[in-house]
Amino acid sequence: MEERREEKFRTILADNNRDYLRMLSAFLEETGAFYIEDYAFDGKQAFELTQRLRPDLLIFDLIMPCLDGFAVLDELIANNYDADTRFIMTSSVNLDFLIKKAEGYNLDYIFLKPFEKDVFKRRVLEIMRSGAEHGHCAREVRPDPSSVATKHIKAVGITANIKGYHYLREAILLVHKNFELMSQLTTGLYATVAKKYNSTPQRVERAMRHAIESAWNKGNIEVLESFFGYTILDTKGKPTNGEFIAMLADKLNTELKYVD
Repeated sequence: MEERREEKFRTILADNNRDYLRMLSAFLEETGAFYIEDYAFDGKQAFELTQRLRPDLLIFDLIMPCLDGFAVLDELIANNYDADTRFIMTSSVNLDFLIKKAEGYNLDYIFLKPFEKDVFKRRVLEIMRSGAEHGHCAREVRPDPSSVATKHIKAVGITANIKGYHYLREAILLVHKNFELMSQLTTGLYATVAKKYNSTPQRVERAMRHAIESAWNKGNIEVLESFFGYTILDTKGKPTNGEFIAMLADKLNTELKYVD
């Protein structure tokens, strides 16, 4: 057992969700390169275990009882922690806040939940095996754009059984890659979507409008307000197709943004 520990990256996993910890442990064990030294279920435990065991890697969540992820790092700094531990944080909070806060810390990577298993495994191995300079926040992992777009569309109340769902998702992904398409909706964006789905620009436009109307009639008003703000007011009404697509494409871009 001791030989096995020496051959692998000694790792501590910290999160108050035990099922989530089991999942991370399974992901890492599949690589054959990690030994799970211990688990922490709150920030205080994460700090104490890291201070005592001095692992090769600490993977910890931002939101934990007792101490949050940044407070764990603060405690290690205050106690002059000098081991060559790599620090990877996971989080589901707003990226703009997280990126701004993380810039001053000794983070190697930040994963936005949810993330793909294969991406997680590959990135963690790259971090541990790389000889790159340690001591700055690496770029943030990019979730799959299609998955993020789907999550946002469903959040506003447009599900796959609604006519126009697939058209809107495709349009958002296209605008995410090329925002100039917003200046030529019918001849550019709608035509491109129509070609993929063997339809016409007019049918695409009508189906999108139907899906947005459905969301406004049946969707969660708090979610809609958080996405579109003033556009849900009675004086303004629901957003146009263009406003809807532009807003969700911008939200997608923000979520997939890299840290320089």
